[in-house]
Amino acid sequence: MLPMPAYVRRGGKPRPRRESDNRGHAARYGAHARGCRGTEGSTGEGVAPAPELESELMAKRILVVDDEPDIRRLVAEALEVSGYDVQTAANGDEAIRAASLYIPDLVLLDIMMPDMDGFTVYERLRARPVDLRSPVIFLTARREINDKLLGFEKGAADYITKPFHIKELLARVKVHLGELTPPKGDIPNPLTDRELEVLGLLAGGKTYKQVARALDLSQSTVRNHLHNVYHKLNVVDRAQAVIVSRENGWI
Repeated sequence: MLPMPAYVRRGGKPRPRRESDNRGHAARYGAHARGCRGTEGSTGEGVAPAPELESELMAKRILVVDDEPDIRRLVAEALEVSGYDVQTAANGDEAIRAASLYIPDLVLLDIMMPDMDGFTVYERLRARPVDLRSPVIFLTARREINDKLLGFEKGAADYITKPFHIKELLARVKVHLGELTPPKGDIPNPLTDRELEVLGLLAGGKTYKQVARALDLSQSTVRNHLHNVYHKLNVVDRAQAVIVSRENGWI
């Protein structure tokens, strides 16, 4: 297998369509149930699922939504090598259908797509009948601060701009799946209790409005607390603040 570029950029060849691209969450669990029931006429003790199926059922599910085939392929390959079960979608309609059947544990969502942009897709994923509550990370070439603020205010867990380093992407995915839990460090915690409360709620996917309501604060006060966190930790965005704080065991 050829080595994967460290940075993901535009260009490249589309990934050949795989059988797994059409495989839904319900179909996999149906197969698992059939394997556990065994065949007709058996003793009723059931048959344990095959090791590869059991491993697949245990893997976290990630939905990658991007209209660029090269981005979908490279991100999907990186996630699969890391042990995740990956589904891809090329546009908003495919993403909504996939989320309904696949029920991902996390979504990587591009913003600049034809017909339906990422912000609209996000709203559709959160609304009924999909009603998805998993973390959503925006993955896009749009770097404007207003786009980032809009994404966070809608409740997105993170915002990653292209080109990005694949190691950083994987680290942020692990953070938002709750998998990055290294031992507590020895660095003194510079954050106040209120700043930790704000950061912890935002790390859990809450919007500024929801955090303000939960802590009985104004949204401007929430932003001020977060700005203080960035300054104290010498970071530029919420994801970096979460990573640093979790690495040191502060949240």
